Amino acid sequence: MNKGTTDIEGVDNSANNIEVLEQMEDDELNPADNKRTSKNKIKEPKPKKEKKVREPKEKKAKEPRLPKEKKVKEPKILKEKKAKEPRLPKEKKVKEPKILNEKKVKEPKVPREKNVRNSNKNTDKVAGLEEIKKISRLRGIQSKLIGAFLLPVCLFIIVGIIIYSKSEQGLKDNAESLTYTSVDMLKEYFELGFESIELTSTRISVNSAISSHFGGMYDSNYEIEAKGAVVNEAVADKYIQSIIAFSKNQKNSISNTGVVKKKDLYNAFVNSETGKYVEANMENNMCWISSHPEIDELMNYSQDDYALALVKKINDSNNKPVGYMIIDVKKSFIQDILDNAKVGDKSIKGFITSDGNEVISGKESFTFSDKSFFKKIKEKEKGGYTYVKYKGESYLFLYDKVATGDGYVCAMVPKNVIIEKANDIKIYTIVTIIACCIIAVIVGSLLAMGIAKAINKINAVMKQTAEGDLTGTITMKRKDEFHLLSGNIGNMIKSIKHLIIKMTKVSEQVQQSAGQVSDNSEVLYNATKDITESIGYIEAGLIQQSEDTENCLHQMSDLADKISVVYENTNEIERIASQTQDTVDDGMVIVSELGNRVQDTTKITKDIINDINELERESKAINTIIAAINEIADETNLLSLNASIEAARAGEAGRGFAVVSDEIRKLAEQSSEAGRQIGEIVSRIQERMGKTIETARKADDIVSYQAEALGTTVNVFQDIKGHVTTLAHDLDTISINVKGIEMAKNDTLEAISSISATSNETEAASTELSRNADKQLKAVEVLYGAVKQLNTNSTELDESVSIFKVGEYLESELNQEEPKEEESALEKINSEEVKPEEVNSDDVNSEEVSLEEADSDAVALEEANLEEIDSEEVNMEEAGFEEADSEEVNSED
Repeated sequence: MNKGTTDIEGVDNSANNIEVLEQMEDDELNPADNKRTSKNKIKEPKPKKEKKVREPKEKKAKEPRLPKEKKVKEPKILKEKKAKEPRLPKEKKVKEPKILNEKKVKEPKVPREKNVRNSNKNTDKVAGLEEIKKISRLRGIQSKLIGAFLLPVCLFIIVGIIIYSKSEQGLKDNAESLTYTSVDMLKEYFELGFESIELTSTRISVNSAISSHFGGMYDSNYEIEAKGAVVNEAVADKYIQSIIAFSKNQKNSISNTGVVKKKDLYNAFVNSETGKYVEANMENNMCWISSHPEIDELMNYSQDDYALALVKKINDSNNKPVGYMIIDVKKSFIQDILDNAKVGDKSIKGFITSDGNEVISGKESFTFSDKSFFKKIKEKEKGGYTYVKYKGESYLFLYDKVATGDGYVCAMVPKNVIIEKANDIKIYTIVTIIACCIIAVIVGSLLAMGIAKAINKINAVMKQTAEGDLTGTITMKRKDEFHLLSGNIGNMIKSIKHLIIKMTKVSEQVQQSAGQVSDNSEVLYNATKDITESIGYIEAGLIQQSEDTENCLHQMSDLADKISVVYENTNEIERIASQTQDTVDDGMVIVSELGNRVQDTTKITKDIINDINELERESKAINTIIAAINEIADETNLLSLNASIEAARAGEAGRGFAVVSDEIRKLAEQSSEAGRQIGEIVSRIQERMGKTIETARKADDIVSYQAEALGTTVNVFQDIKGHVTTLAHDLDTISINVKGIEMAKNDTLEAISSISATSNETEAASTELSRNADKQLKAVEVLYGAVKQLNTNSTELDESVSIFKVGEYLESELNQEEPKEEESALEKINSEEVKPEEVNSDDVNSEEVSLEEADSDAVALEEANLEEIDSEEVNMEEAGFEEADSEEVNSED
């Protein structure tokens, strides 16, 4: 598992390094766009979380670009981001290179083991192989072949189901039609019999002996002839149980059993409910009824002997109704018809009269009249059929109305009888399908066992090969495609053996070269890193200086704006003070006028109080006059009373004087009442005048207070006027000083703007230098990563190859194959490699060129020897190494 993880990390690092190199090439081709895209380029190494050296450079590269993009008027953007970020690099740059140095020193010196010759003793499995679980039987080829054979069986099942459905419906429709035809024929048969009985009744009623005898002619010959006619008809018709005739003119009745004497059948029938029903429902002088209990009681008949009866009117020779004739239909006859009807097995048949009398065949305890589905058909004039539920089973209910007998023919046939033939077809189909399934399973199993046996042999050898043992062979006796497959697999294993031996030799050469290049790249990396750190510190100082300059410019600009606002506010306050002084002068005039008005109001109030007091004295005089009027009224009333007394004494002569005295009394009373009302009015006037005097006095007090307040107000206005004058003088002085500050502000702002522009130019130059140093450091990191990955992959390749067992007969090939090209290429790399003591901070570029040449030679060597690697997949860097896998070779540039 650890080896697999290392491979994945190596692939990620290679991909990141390739992206960085491509970005660097784009920078060189498009220098005009470098400044705009520098931020994105520096961010690319971020996925390599272990190497944190580049993180601070990302922040440094971002910050200096902002002043160049934004103008001097927008310093707020700089304040938001630049305060703290430039100091971050100092904390991280010292620690990160140590981690890289530890890995760089150790990894190239991993000891190699030559495991090819000892590979037969190694029992480890190949790294990265997935554990293949055994296939369940349901997913095996045997199950699939059986399923393939069962597929047409399934189609056959579908066809059988369709055929069964169609045949079931057809047989069902045919059976329903035939059954209904049987019920309809049964109805026709009943109607034919009932019509025959109606004809018999007509023949008997038109017989001259019957009409004469029941018409009132008392002749024994008529009676004998009538009896003979009744008996003959009853014997001739097999439907008839009995015939009885009676009338109101004859006490004796006639039946097919003889003459019935001294029984008043006519009145008993006419006065009964049955007789009233017959009279109400008589049609063509005939009516069908289900029973006649009154006649049965007098004649000792049993209702079980007949199913229904026909009532026919008997007319005399003048065609006037004089009696009735009742013909009973044999119940046994109807029962026989129902029993012999071929409606269906286990069917229930019945004849039901309109009033509920039933004759049932098939199940004696069953009745139709109390069933809900029977009650529904009474509303229908025509026959039909439908499916109903009875005791949990489905029945075909058939019905038809017998018009002549006023009844219904009904039948119930079980549904399973209707579809019995369809069920037989279903059974035959199921049996055939089961037989086909058994045959398909047997044939599929035999074929699958043979194929599975051959596949298992191949799988066993392939599994052995996947685990590293290349000594397995396949023996196959089959003469089909599996024979060709086994031969090709054997040839493939032999080719892999030869490839493993070549790959082992190449791995040793690659590891030796990787160790030498790793030492040189480590020295180059350390030197480049130190240069980058120094540039970072310089860049941080420049960024801080640019920040301070921009902040100063921003604050000075704000101060200038505030000074302008103060100058404008001073002028506004001066104007307001002048307006205030004018307003105070106007207020003094208004207050003086208000004082004059208050004095006039005080005088008027005093005059009102004096007038009201005078009115109060006058109203008191009115009260004295009213008292005198009341005394005169009392005297006048007393004199009127005396005059009335004297007039009463004078009698008739003093009547006129009495009238005058009465009028005088009334005038005295009216005068007294008017004086009282005047007194009340005067009292109310006095009360109101008292309140008015009190209100006037309060108003006088208020006016006095207003006069005092008005004097105080005049003094306050005079003080305000003095203060406003002093304020106006001071504001003039402030305005002059603010003008001088405004002029000094403009000079200061121009000087700071010049300093800010110079700082921005210096920062831009520092940023460009930092970008170039960072680009160079990235190139060294890519080179170091490629060497590191090459060393790791060569070690893993050697370990992976050691797992395979290649057999005894190929060991000699290791000593025979000595590729001269590899030795010459390695010598060239060693002669051109860079010495550690030659690397310093001044010649980094020349060192990079020499390493690129050595790397190109190594690429040529590896491309010549790694094309045949096929045992496992090896991921290399863009430096030119190729990827190898057990099935295919993928190379990347």
